[in-house]
Amino acid sequence: MLAGQRRNDVDLREAIDEKLFYLYRTEESFAWVAEVPFAFKQLIDLHAAMRHAVAVAGEQTQRTAHPLFHAVFGAFALGFAQGLVTAHRRKHLRWHGYSGDLTRLQQEQCDQWGVEIATYYLAAVEAQGIFSKTTDAELYGITDKWWTLGDGERVESIPGIRECVQRARHTAEHWSDDDTVDVAMQFGTALERVIESAR
Repeated sequence: MLAGQRRNDVDLREAIDEKLFYLYRTEESFAWVAEVPFAFKQLIDLHAAMRHAVAVAGEQTQRTAHPLFHAVFGAFALGFAQGLVTAHRRKHLRWHGYSGDLTRLQQEQCDQWGVEIATYYLAAVEAQGIFSKTTDAELYGITDKWWTLGDGERVESIPGIRECVQRARHTAEHWSDDDTVDVAMQFGTALERVIESAR
């Protein structure tokens, strides 16, 4: 954990101009992000994957402009963050000669760290947009309704949303070992399935 927290300082310095970390630098309430091992690297990976996924999905603007887009984006970001953390923890254990799977306690910790990374990421998106507020609206039809993610019960009641989290989680775990995994296709499929389930 300490090595991962120290790495956060390095990653933050290397990404000095990264707008993704604006909230962290300007609001003390986000200081907890640095306590998550390797959080800044995982935030950069999450941001890159989600931007690419939205750009591909945005080729069909009716999908990114759909009222359920925000919920799917949030669910996919959550699952992807949890998958990134889990995959990194497994790799770290393998580097230290441990060949078994994560214990229940280790998995719960990874899940919690993933929640924290996703929470910060979604706050950053709410503040600045995925690309920018203007680009999101003009190119992809994404309205500024991120507040809808604050209603957890409503989001969880959407048919297919739990499967979306699981799909994203598995996608991130595989992507961590093989960066040719098509994250955009998985996101597009998740978005399409949730939209279809709601009809």
